[in-house]
Amino acid sequence: ICINSALGFDTYLVMRHGGKDESEVLDPPQIGASTISGTQLGCYFCNDVVAPSDSTKDRTLDQMCTVTRPGNAFVAASLAVELMVSILQHPQQGRAPATLDLNDEKQDSCLGRVPHQIRGFLAHFSSVQPASHAFN
Repeated sequence: ICINSALGFDTYLVMRHGGKDESEVLDPPQIGASTISGTQLGCYFCNDVVAPSDSTKDRTLDQMCTVTRPGNAFVAASLAVELMVSILQHPQQGRAPATLDLNDEKQDSCLGRVPHQIRGFLAHFSSVQPASHAFN
């Protein structure tokens, strides 16, 4: 099981990585599918939407990624722990599928949904749970 978290000034990302099964034949991603297999989940770099750059050059203090709001790390860390526990309680554990349909409870563990990612925004006190496929 691999779970990572990343912090911005007022944003965070908590993500689980898919478990590979060498014996499984990977089908291409299906448009409109309601789940993504736990073996086909994208990693942090598959989901990166910003190219790497110097995050401290020509930026104000609140725009540098080396500064974060005080509670941001605690929120991300606690969500990472809850995500890990949900994975461990799921019948498929590390290969638990990520559900794209928020009304689909068939894929839930006894503790609820096992999302691929949790992206949070402290400025809006909100979060989203996107999921994406791994690149081949």
